[in-house]
Amino acid sequence: MSQTELNKETPLGKELLIWLTIATGLALINWFMNYGTWPEVPAAGLRTLILQLLYSYFVFLHILLLIWVFRLLIWDRVKTYGKILREGSGLLFAFIGFVFGLFNLQWFSGAVYDILFPGFTIQFDIGDSLGYWLVTFVVIAGVGIFAVSYHTMRLNLKEGYRIQLERERLQGELETAREMQMGIMPSEAPDCAGFDIAGMCLPATEVGGDFFDYIRPDGDEKDAEMAIAVADVSGKGMKAAMTAVMVSGMLNTEAIHRTNPAEVLIRINRPLFRKSDRRMFAAMLYGILDARKKTFTFTNAGQMPPLLLRDGKVATIASHGPRLPLGVTAEVSYARKVLTLDPGDHLLLYTDGINEARNGDRVLFGEDRLADAFLASAEFSTASKALDVMQSHLGHFAGDEPQHDDITMVLIRVA
Repeated sequence: MSQTELNKETPLGKELLIWLTIATGLALINWFMNYGTWPEVPAAGLRTLILQLLYSYFVFLHILLLIWVFRLLIWDRVKTYGKILREGSGLLFAFIGFVFGLFNLQWFSGAVYDILFPGFTIQFDIGDSLGYWLVTFVVIAGVGIFAVSYHTMRLNLKEGYRIQLERERLQGELETAREMQMGIMPSEAPDCAGFDIAGMCLPATEVGGDFFDYIRPDGDEKDAEMAIAVADVSGKGMKAAMTAVMVSGMLNTEAIHRTNPAEVLIRINRPLFRKSDRRMFAAMLYGILDARKKTFTFTNAGQMPPLLLRDGKVATIASHGPRLPLGVTAEVSYARKVLTLDPGDHLLLYTDGINEARNGDRVLFGEDRLADAFLASAEFSTASKALDVMQSHLGHFAGDEPQHDDITMVLIRVA
């Protein structure tokens, strides 16, 4: 809940109603105390009631006028100060209005008295009952402050409850979106003869735009070919997550019938450009791993270039053709690259959330640290453990600095 919501003021209409209720209550008390006055006058009780109401409303009109002046001229200067100063300033103006009201009541009472009780005279003098009027003001101020504060507290509680319900609703939607996002990604490593493959995705917030996937082209022999995708949708949060789900659906629709990565991305790019916001696009590396030929044929549409660990050295694998992300423009002629894999090779596909991660000094993790972490991971027996090692290196570097972007990795090891 924001500070503005916590300090929400009582609406003016409700506040006036509170003061009117107090004025009416005091008039009724005074009427009850003077009920038996002038029994010889017809309808004396009703006239006395009207008299007390007019007195009370007349004085309160002065109080409200000075409070309005206070709100207009002083409130903006003192509203950020402490509660005692704020309420003390308001009470001072209210008291000034109260005093003005009493002075004016001296002529007002005579005029009203002549109308309600013709033939009777009244001599109104503040000095005769100054103590009574001071006590009355204290009662008015105390009851008024309590009533307005109580109403404001109820408004704050009601607003806080509404905000809490809204938070719970949004949290539920985020959890649903997270389940949808995580549901488009594999829950376990694929079975591909001659390869050890593992993947991971760590969203920076409840939901994000990164995802990875393994897809078996339709009609392929078991374990012969496997498509692998690593994608990063621009932005974060719900919109990025929903776009990621849409892109994943498009990818699966096109990938199961085609074995040319470039053609798959070309066919995804066109409808994505038409359907998505111009500020939304998806960087994707999509390739097909051939278990028989030991090749990885891939197309890179704006994603980070893969890293190949071979013979203790890490190399960046550049790709051919345009590297525009999907959805940037309607027509892109993507090209494919064939990478031959040797026994013992480690191939890392990843998004920019890794190399652009930073620590408390705003230093980037960078490509050199990533290469070092990749080298260190080679000592571990499985691809899954190797990814844990790289994540550990990244966490040690970042320290307490929060994660600013989604992190996704897929590691392919050749037996």
